[in-house]
Amino acid sequence: MKELALISSIFIVFLHMGCDREPLPEKPNIVLIMADDLGYGGIGCYGNATIATPNLDALARQGIRFTDFHSNGAVCSPTRAALMTGNYQQRSGLEGVIYVRGETRETGLAPAETTIAEMLKSNGYTTGIMGKWHLGYNKEYNPVRQGFDEFYGYLSGNVDYHSHYDGAGIYDWWHNTDTIPEEGYVTDLITQHSVDFINQHKDEPFFLYVSHEAPHVPFQSRSDSAYRFPGREFSYHGPVEDTSATYRKMVEAMDEGIGEIVSTLQRLHLDDNTLIFFLSDNGAEAFGDNGGLNGQKGKLLEGGHRVPAIAYWKNKISPGVSPATLMSMDLLPTFLFVSHTEPGDTDFDGVDFSSVLFEDKDSTLPERPLFWRYNNQKAVREGKWKLLITQTDTALYNLSQDVKETNNLARENAALVADLSAKLLNWEQEVTENVTM
Repeated sequence: MKELALISSIFIVFLHMGCDREPLPEKPNIVLIMADDLGYGGIGCYGNATIATPNLDALARQGIRFTDFHSNGAVCSPTRAALMTGNYQQRSGLEGVIYVRGETRETGLAPAETTIAEMLKSNGYTTGIMGKWHLGYNKEYNPVRQGFDEFYGYLSGNVDYHSHYDGAGIYDWWHNTDTIPEEGYVTDLITQHSVDFINQHKDEPFFLYVSHEAPHVPFQSRSDSAYRFPGREFSYHGPVEDTSATYRKMVEAMDEGIGEIVSTLQRLHLDDNTLIFFLSDNGAEAFGDNGGLNGQKGKLLEGGHRVPAIAYWKNKISPGVSPATLMSMDLLPTFLFVSHTEPGDTDFDGVDFSSVLFEDKDSTLPERPLFWRYNNQKAVREGKWKLLITQTDTALYNLSQDVKETNNLARENAALVADLSAKLLNWEQEVTENVTM
């Protein structure tokens, strides 16, 4: 039945694609680019007037800019787990951050989980990840044990951009399952290895996950010095004095690298055979730009999980803005559809939103409640309504009128609060029944 549904869906997309757009190729390349801690207002096309991001702005101008896209988590590891599996991160036991110290360092994304890389690899794709993993330090959790053919990058949440030591003073720069000495600024190294991967695999279908560190701390631009080394005490954020200027340079270096990746695809005449999707893993910290939204990284207010997201595919996606309510976990089933990869008997919490990409940017997906839970906070979103429960408060917001979440409507909507609370409780019970960790 699933095979029949997939074929039917493909036929519908061909039917609805306009005459000015070409039909989808059988196995297009997919380039997934993720920024780290980039807030909703962190780049030019989302209203930032101080940081120059011409390459991302161009992708947004020529593709789809999403205004209601959400990360599954308000911090790093949970969103990445959902991204890899197409499911809520609670199912894989990764609701919180995998820290460099303590017992969480021994945990990771269970090998029993089937990742997007494994699924695409089974369909003839070459798979690569360049940059941040943050889904386990031990070798059994390494990306090349989770379906990726090649990995250059780091395993922890952040490293010194120059010395490549993590927050525990441990060297953390890898090629596959071995650490390697490699000089260079992390953002530029991620770009370099991404470009190399594209050049090496230009004649076969590939899935490239470009997982940037920027603009996550430490505050370090290309011209700043390394400061993390073993046996030395160092701060989390780094010793830079002008943090605003450094932060701007970090985002701009990432944008420059994205431009190099796009130029490489164009030079190799791959841009009309490649879907590019850009997003952030969660909202920005207080020093970033969350576009005027309430909350920040680590919080379940909109500023913690509403993120910038852009889809671009030359001659396949028409330009515009989409208000579709989407989450990180929706990318996996969408990529499976785009690549004509059969999911088998696997079901996902995420949904295929290819209709938004190729048919109608204003397309409404089937109604579904969406859920978040992290650090004694939990939230449920259904349509325009969002219920947020913390240790000290229960708040109900009408996001269609109050996206900044300033007007708590819980008291005058007791029945709705009860209904959403019941759905949240049911989800909490169901999503943790068979955790794979």
